[in-house]
Amino acid sequence: MIKKVSSKYYLLPLLLLCGFYMYQAIGLPAHDFANYYFGGKFLAEGRFDDWIYFPYEFNHSIDFEGCKNTFASYAPNTPFLAVIFLPLSFFTIVTAKLVFNGISVLLLLYTLQRLVRHYKIDPVYLLLVPILFFIPIKNSMLFGQVYFLLFFLLGEAWLAYKKNNPIKMAVLLSLAICLKIFPVLLLFVFVFRKKFRIVAYVAGCCAVWVLVSVFLSSVEVWVFFLQNVLPKAAEGEISEAYVTNYQSVLMFLKQMLVYDKIENPHPLFDYPALFSALVVAFKIKLIVIGYYISRKVNIPLVALSYWILSMILLSPYGSTYTFVLLLIPFLALVKNDMAPWKKIGGLVLILLVCNVPLAWFSKLVFPFSYFRLFALLLLFTVFFVLVYQRVRFQKVALITLVPMLLVLFLAKKAPVASDLILGKDAPILIYDYTISNDTLRYFYWNENGENQTAIVYPTQQSAPVDLHENQLFHNGNQLTFENSNKRKPMLLGGKTLIYLSDYGRGIGFYALRKKTVK
Repeated sequence: MIKKVSSKYYLLPLLLLCGFYMYQAIGLPAHDFANYYFGGKFLAEGRFDDWIYFPYEFNHSIDFEGCKNTFASYAPNTPFLAVIFLPLSFFTIVTAKLVFNGISVLLLLYTLQRLVRHYKIDPVYLLLVPILFFIPIKNSMLFGQVYFLLFFLLGEAWLAYKKNNPIKMAVLLSLAICLKIFPVLLLFVFVFRKKFRIVAYVAGCCAVWVLVSVFLSSVEVWVFFLQNVLPKAAEGEISEAYVTNYQSVLMFLKQMLVYDKIENPHPLFDYPALFSALVVAFKIKLIVIGYYISRKVNIPLVALSYWILSMILLSPYGSTYTFVLLLIPFLALVKNDMAPWKKIGGLVLILLVCNVPLAWFSKLVFPFSYFRLFALLLLFTVFFVLVYQRVRFQKVALITLVPMLLVLFLAKKAPVASDLILGKDAPILIYDYTISNDTLRYFYWNENGENQTAIVYPTQQSAPVDLHENQLFHNGNQLTFENSNKRKPMLLGGKTLIYLSDYGRGIGFYALRKKTVK
């Protein structure tokens, strides 16, 4: 009993750190928590529909509720996330954030201690958590993020699986999937181990959660999410087209291989087909290697850590909050009987990934601007070295190479898109514009609410343009072909098409575009 009680003391520094920033969060703007809170609030009020994924409409509604100095975007969250936050929406946003942060901290401490006990890890290593994970913990508290909750769901699901409780495991893992989608990759563990009954349980629980969400909102919002939001999110299109701060493999390859006149004028090569092929190859390679690790590696925490790292690497966008999930690889490192220098190297890499400020390197010339991604890949390598002997590399190469070549040679050329009217430093959310007296005035939204700016632009006679199924037509002729949401088209002088479009960007993150038409 004394040993059990004393082990809890090692969590005190982590508790104090969380408590300090939970207190600091009270006086700060809502930040990311506004996405969750108002998603739940609009669901409670019966107003949750596909409009919520359009950031201008979402922010305008939040502003109308009296929440100022907030720039929110509900995408790429699932409609189900609003169900989780529906009960909190009956509190004020400050109280709701405090309650949610408090619950999140308790869940984090609970699962962290249970994992330490289950795997018989020396609890003294818990003293390193506030140091190695300082920034993820700090930002999770200040911004009211959900990754403490996600760590709880994934950690408890894994413990339930190890303790032969498939129903509990399915309920917890399905909740994690319905919250953030990417934990669906953990199902490969059970598919590869031929645990098909567990996969069926998880699928059934996911169906129940989706039905609950549909009952409270609508089928249409789920259809819109699956058809429009999720595909864009999978391409890293959350806000802008090129975001170095995501520090993802996808964004790295895109910046290296996909030219854009304004946002990426100096790629190493302009080869979009190779970009698509490499992205496919990278995803397949991680999954195929995961097959061998899931089947042949007898160190459960190492196998789980491989899939956690794979989830992070496969995500097209990254953030400091996500690295809360690196607590599982951290536990695997300190538990593993490896050479001390390897263990220390892995811990140093976790420290760098979690804490080196993006401002230190994001403005550097490519590829040095991707320091955090390289550190994450090195951390992945540390774990891969532990299990590489179990992998049949010839089969991995063959399975990866074939689809890569198919994509490379069969990829269709993307439709010729229009040009951006404004420069790289333009606001990321323009929602309206007018043209008169040789002046183009555009209206945009940021954390300060509605704003407008005027630039010189020649005024010409305009002609009507029809918008049908997100494509533009004039006199029966189709003028655009790219897949995007479009607004307010205008044909000037019979040859210059101007319109708002979210092409290559997140849902509803419109930019002003122009295109010369015949």
